[in-house]
Order: sequence, then structure tokens, then C-alpha cells
Amino acid sequence: MHSQNDELQMENFNPVSETTEIRTWPAPKRRHVGRFTDLRLFSEALNLAYKQDNIVTRRSLMEEMPQRLKGLLFVESQSPRGMEDLIKELHNHKWLSPVDASAKLSDNAEYRLTDEGRDAFHLFRQSRKKFLDLLTTRMHDLYIIPGWFVHRLWAINPEGQGEVVIPSPCRDWHTTSRKWEDSIWTRELATQTGRALEMIRRVRPGAFPIQEKVWIEKVEAAWNRLSLMKRKKKVKKYAPRRRLYMAMKEAAIRHLFSKKPPNSDETDFLSHKKEPLYLRIYEIWVTRMEGLELIFYTDSHPLIPGRLIFPTSVFRHAAPADEFEMLEEVRNPRQEYLWIHRPMWESKNSSFFSTLVQEHQRIYNRIGSLYVPLLDVRDEVCRQLRLSAACFDDFMEKALRESLYPECRWSVSVETDIREDQTAAHRLIRRPVWIRGIPYSLIAVTELRN
Repeated sequence: MHSQNDELQMENFNPVSETTEIRTWPAPKRRHVGRFTDLRLFSEALNLAYKQDNIVTRRSLMEEMPQRLKGLLFVESQSPRGMEDLIKELHNHKWLSPVDASAKLSDNAEYRLTDEGRDAFHLFRQSRKKFLDLLTTRMHDLYIIPGWFVHRLWAINPEGQGEVVIPSPCRDWHTTSRKWEDSIWTRELATQTGRALEMIRRVRPGAFPIQEKVWIEKVEAAWNRLSLMKRKKKVKKYAPRRRLYMAMKEAAIRHLFSKKPPNSDETDFLSHKKEPLYLRIYEIWVTRMEGLELIFYTDSHPLIPGRLIFPTSVFRHAAPADEFEMLEEVRNPRQEYLWIHRPMWESKNSSFFSTLVQEHQRIYNRIGSLYVPLLDVRDEVCRQLRLSAACFDDFMEKALRESLYPECRWSVSVETDIREDQTAAHRLIRRPVWIRGIPYSLIAVTELRN
């Protein structure tokens, strides 16, 4: 449930509309988005082109892109498919153009940095945030998804500040593998499907609006569809938990992010026959929109079986200048502007410190260790204050600096070590907290005694 503290902190975040007139979104110019999620690839590709006499190839991108972390895992190189998709998107943004327009995309096909691409690169060197805003504007113009997704979150759960949950099986449910042919939908599967919904309703009412009977029917239909998929030759068994997870995700995305909002007969795209968001690109868009500072999401909420998503942006006609930054080019059908929540440190330092201390203490009481998972603290601080992950990084760096001042009553320290309970695969791919280019995963907070 939301605390009174939540309501006070987020009271200015609610969308305010001067009209109730509803119009539809324009049909996306493109549907297929590149299968990569690291937004740094855009600026790094522009940088390589700038340094290499304005020319790049797929091979040069694969060989010269910097190594990077995906969550807490090391990624040595980029795939040919990923670099092909990157070139296509840079071309769609008019930042690269083929030297030979008749040549097919290959490892050595050359692409030239355009004047617009050079301007985008210079903008990145001036301001990372302004470059991200440019990316948001370009992606919204091509795909519509960034603005539409934020708008849809608010439409699904306006009373809950746009919080939405994509359900998954409860963490305490364990199963044994089944033979591939044994794909029957069972009472146990239906029970676990309903149980996940019940837990979500208990913790976040309104975050997944659906009747239990309808929900179970939708998951069963998705389960049966997945069961008919062609298996690989060597695969003889499957994990029921994994299949139920996939069935829940498919059913939830179809329910929440189709052309029509949940429990509504109004469509968002009158001139667009296909669904705006389908399963294969859902993960790509969610991760990208987090990087664009439009949303925050976590798969690790201790009380919620599934992914909690909430917006860190909102469509309004006006917003407080010390809290929000406006993207004038991104508007919803009501002609409201997209405002990204980027509060000034001076207006949030007190609430940030108090929420940080509160969440550290809560986790400390549960696990009994002074150093607790920073990412768990981050997730709840961001939820309560409606901060993006990038904004949290910035605030965390400032909090560490201020904790060194004599007048600060708190000692705050962070570490890069990984606790044993953070080594599970799903935890290793969580976005770390970046401070001065170093990823951190643990935090300790103590009160200083005079």
C-alpha cells in the first residue's frame, strides 16, 4: 500500500489535463526496433564515425566498440545482428547514410556520418541528458512507443501513480521438469496463476486490473499456444515454472498494452491494424525507456511476484520547473507535453536522505547486515520519490559527497562487492548504481553520534 509519505512526495506528479477530449495516436512509421538495449551504443557509434574520417562499417563497430557491463555481467563484444540493427537505426534517424546506396548491408559496407549525425554527436559531448532527450524525440517520432507507453501506464492505474505489474509465478512455487509431450493445463497451474494475482492486489491494488477468472483463462490460452511451439530436436523436457512465466508475461502484455486500454472499448490507433507492442519487443522497449529516464522497473520487489513498472515522466500542460524538464516535441493526443521528472538536488536532498536511511534500515532489520544490497534500496527510493535510475545515480553521488560534511548526521558508504544472495542469474543482470563510472552494489548507512 502507498504510505502517507508517498502521497506527499508525489502529489505534484499527477497528470493534470485541461480537457477531456480524447483523440488517437498516429500510426507508427516503423514497428521493428533494433534488438539491443544499451543506449550508449548510439553515441559510441557516432564517436567512432567521427574519429574514423566520418566512416563506419559493421565490422569496425564490432571490433572497436568498447567492452561493457550488462548489469553486473561482462560483455566482451557486440554481435553482428546487433551492429546491423544499430546501423539501421542510425540510418533511420538520418545520422548515418550509405556511401553506396545500392550496396547491401555487409561487414564492410561503408556508412558516412551525416551533418545531423555530427550535430547529434556534438550534442552528446555537451550534455548526456540533452542527447537522451533527442533520442526520445527521434524514437517517439518513428515508433510512437515511448510516449504512448508512458500515457498507457497512467491510463491503467491513475490512482496508483501509473504503477503497473507484469505478473510472474510466486517465488516459493517450485516444480520438477515435465516431458515435452506432457503439456496439459492443470489445476495447480490455475491455482498459481490466481495466487500471483491475489498477491499483487494485496500489495499494489490497481496495478493489474483484471478479473481473476479472465486472467486465468488468458494465461491458459497462452500456455496452450506455447505448448504447441516446435521444440528443438535434443529437447525432451521443459520446466513448467518457466513456461508459466512466459504464459503470464504474454497474457499480461496482450491485456495491458494492446490497442485498447484494459477494460475499455476505445482504441488508441484507429489507423493502425497491428498491435503497438508485441512480446518480442516488449523487453527491448522497457529497457530502452528506462535508459531514456521515462520509466523505472524492477523484477526484484520482495512482495510482488512479477515486474513492477512505474513512470518517471508524465504528460501535462505545465509542471514545476524545479522538478520537471519538458520535451516539447513529444505530445499526447490531448496536445499535452511530455515532462521528465528530473528534480534539482536542492529540492530533494532532505527527502532523498530520509528515504535512503529508511530503506537501508528496513533491509538491515531483515538481513542483519550493515552492508545491504544497494539495488534493493535504490528500487524503493526511486518508487517513493519517482526517480529514474540515472537520477538516483546522480543523487547518490551527491549524497556521498554531503555525508563527508561535518554537519551531516549520516555516514554513507558504498562497495562494489557482490553478496552471495546477489549471484543468481536474474540479479546479475540488474542495472547497477553507477558513480563516477564505477558500478556499485552494496550500501551501508550509520548515524553519527556527537
